[in-house]
Amino acid sequence: MSKNYIYQNFGTDIFNCINIRRATLESTLINRILVIDDNIIFCNAMKYHLLQKEFDVETCISQSEFQDKIDIKHFDLILLDMKLQDADGLDMLQYILKISPNKKVIIISSYLDDKSILKANELGAYKFIHKSSKLFEDLDLIIKEI
Repeated sequence: MSKNYIYQNFGTDIFNCINIRRATLESTLINRILVIDDNIIFCNAMKYHLLQKEFDVETCISQSEFQDKIDIKHFDLILLDMKLQDADGLDMLQYILKISPNKKVIIISSYLDDKSILKANELGAYKFIHKSSKLFEDLDLIIKEI
């Protein structure tokens, strides 16, 4: 087997891999995700998990940081904590959906009581995930169904 044959096939294989990856990204509806949570450790864990799934991920830990990012960048999905230190998650949900009515917002919280879930549902939340040991599994399933 000649070196030229090996190099030619190697180049073709890389080209095919690039095209497969490009086709996968183009067929995925969710590419850019914003995580809003006042717990920086949770934000970093979520970012790491989603980066491993090859999403473009940004995080913010406050309402003011969120308002800066939402005006600058387009996100396909927003993961929103119900209770932030400087804002109420339901108020932020309402604000997000006022700016972008078709935006998919998943509420992720430890504080999911029936009243909050009902109100978030009325406001237009896409889904709800309880912060638990199955959080990443639940999130992966929801993203696949979008």
